Amino acid sequence: MEESQIGTLFYFGARVFLAQKGLTTDPHSHYAVSILISLTSKFKVIEESGNVLEFQAVVLAPNTYHTLSAENSDLIVLQIDPYGIDYASVAARFGRKGISEIPFENLEPVLSRCKSLFHENINCQTAKELFEDILACVGTEKPSRVSLDPRVLSATLRMKSALPGSISVPELAKEAGFSETRFMHVFKLQMGLPVRQYQLWLRLHEAAKLLKEGGNLTEASHAAGFADQAHLSRTFKRMFGVQPSKFLGANTNVAVHFCV
Repeated sequence: MEESQIGTLFYFGARVFLAQKGLTTDPHSHYAVSILISLTSKFKVIEESGNVLEFQAVVLAPNTYHTLSAENSDLIVLQIDPYGIDYASVAARFGRKGISEIPFENLEPVLSRCKSLFHENINCQTAKELFEDILACVGTEKPSRVSLDPRVLSATLRMKSALPGSISVPELAKEAGFSETRFMHVFKLQMGLPVRQYQLWLRLHEAAKLLKEGGNLTEASHAAGFADQAHLSRTFKRMFGVQPSKFLGANTNVAVHFCV
């Protein structure tokens, strides 16, 4: 990783994996579960009430309103779908509400590999393995692997080829040979997130690629199927608590990898 680079961001469909030197957000809540780990100094999580908490590692349950202040931390962030298989063992240990501290000693088996995210060129497969090993340290067991149904794989390729447009769920189900209800169930079981959420991820992916290639927000928004720049910015900020330019502009020092 170049000296000027201060972060690495991986997208894995329903999963987000970020290593960032210094990170602050505006007050927000989001659909995803967040696991935050500092490899250096503790960070602050400010609750909606204004109460300030300090952690070395923490789980934020879905829709937990908070502000993050980690400007002096080498921070690792994992975001996962609250209805996916990744969250099951974490929720079994910490529950599905509020803010839960992770005993830092539980993370000892993965800490050296986490540090490598800041100074090595990590590929998607290596990052995916580390992501799952962190989940195993945080939860009660490692997430089980699911063999991808070829009909689901075909549906994902169909959605990618349709960008910046989208394919309706009934149409995808018909092409896959499922009823609509069965298709949505199988897709979510296999991919870890609902069909429409997956299509949104693909559009964010497309916009982010254009931004990293030097396009502006207006161009990227329209090319990725968003109504306008404000729609893209709102969607991104709702998910991550920051504007897309924080990570995805051509002049940022965060390396972005799309592994969906």
